[in-house]
Amino acid sequence: MDYRKYNPDRAWILKEIIKLVLIDVIVGSLFFRNLLALILIMPFGYFIWKRDAAKTIKARKKVLSKEFKDMITSLSGNVNAGYSLEKAFYKTYEDLIKSGITYEYIIDEVKLILHGLEYNKRIEDMLLDLAKRSDVEDIKDFSELITVSKIYGGNIVAVIRQTVSNLSGKYMVEDEIETIIAAKKMEGKIMLAMPFLIIIYMNITNKGYMNVIYYSLPGKIIMAVGLLLIGLAGVSIDKIVNIEVE
Repeated sequence: MDYRKYNPDRAWILKEIIKLVLIDVIVGSLFFRNLLALILIMPFGYFIWKRDAAKTIKARKKVLSKEFKDMITSLSGNVNAGYSLEKAFYKTYEDLIKSGITYEYIIDEVKLILHGLEYNKRIEDMLLDLAKRSDVEDIKDFSELITVSKIYGGNIVAVIRQTVSNLSGKYMVEDEIETIIAAKKMEGKIMLAMPFLIIIYMNITNKGYMNVIYYSLPGKIIMAVGLLLIGLAGVSIDKIVNIEVE
């Protein structure tokens, strides 16, 4: 699997289409109340589609990264127990299966490595291939360290142990950050929802005033500018709360 790309299934495509249609109808109706506006807004759905696909790719890579941490922890225990790196992968596969945890990706990746070992492929080459397909920095670093250790006779046990230590610290920090910004994410969503709620309120309580906005050129310009500012605010909020731990 190439984790850098996303080939959506039918369920994802259907869900996304329904979402884009609802956004188009809600935004077009609230801000313009015009069929032509609904049509003109539709192309902007492409950017939402691309953003959601990118978020799906990112989420998938994040899951793989955390599953990789579990795998490398088990691998560290097995090499410390005296197994060679290749044999340790067989034992690690058994550990992952017996853990009872549902892994989305890493078991298949370990299985692919074991399959390669049966055909005498080098472990470092298969790890480098996983690093390339995953585009996950932790996997890249680990595969490069293993490759260098294999070539120059480095201490593989120490490399794996240090990798586990680094990943544990990193994910501890990530969990703390997620906890801190969870409330801020909710605040951002509420802020973005407020203009829509205000427009709905005005439509209910003061239809005459809103008719002036909808059916005059200055009103349409104001609504268009307001919608643009809301969009920019949404992009800004998304960037602010999207904190990466290196």
